Amino acid sequence: MHPVLFSIDGLTIYTYGLCMSVAFLVSFGWGLLEVKRRGLSVETGIDLTFWALISGLFFSRLAYVLVNLSFFIANPLRTVMIWEGGLVWYGAFFGAIAAGAIFFRAHKLNGWLWADIAAPFFALGQGIGRIGCFMAGCCYGRPTDLCWGVVFTKSEIAPLGVPLHPAQLYAVVANLLLFLFLFQRRRRSNFDGEQILAYVILYAVLRSILEVFRGDPRGFWLGGTVSTSQMIAVVAVMGAAGLYYYLKSRGKTSRTEREAGTESGS
Repeated sequence: MHPVLFSIDGLTIYTYGLCMSVAFLVSFGWGLLEVKRRGLSVETGIDLTFWALISGLFFSRLAYVLVNLSFFIANPLRTVMIWEGGLVWYGAFFGAIAAGAIFFRAHKLNGWLWADIAAPFFALGQGIGRIGCFMAGCCYGRPTDLCWGVVFTKSEIAPLGVPLHPAQLYAVVANLLLFLFLFQRRRRSNFDGEQILAYVILYAVLRSILEVFRGDPRGFWLGGTVSTSQMIAVVAVMGAAGLYYYLKSRGKTSRTEREAGTESGS
């Protein structure tokens, strides 16, 4: 597609980097509006986002380098060239969660509540960011004979001259639909943690389906039948489903205790 948007007097603007910047600014700005709507501290939201972003970027790139280790051993300087493409979402997500957990503990905050606020905007940022993947040619799809197959002519990552599944655009649609689902139900959560856990479960399912159409190096398990992302998705669903059941049960127990206390008081 168009990995380089334009270049003027030695200044090169990469489409991937621009899309990632737009993804961050839109999701971050919209997320702060939601923080303000709920009467929480916008300053806390900014601080939290800063640390989550730094940690997320580091682990996202680290995961990509590990999956493509032979390439980066041969080209070590390109390890830091993230503007050309090459970030792994699961690395970014778990890196951000780790930084958030430390931040919440240090500031004695309700981490589940803040994670619920962020959940729809994780999906929104992914949806916009995948446009950058498409333009750069990373995260490309398998060869296809379908009429909507795309042919890359200017990518250093995707195979050139071969019709491929537009796997990146599939991901754009899937993530934007996930954003709409989570955003429209953000005021109807039954317990703190419901939104973020619903995001983890639904994203893992969608990602496992999308993996079928991916053609880039995936890192395979079980004789090449399951990709690394699908293995992570299985673990993520199991863990999130267990936490979902636990938090939901705890919420029901707390509600029952409150109702019992109200009745005895009357």
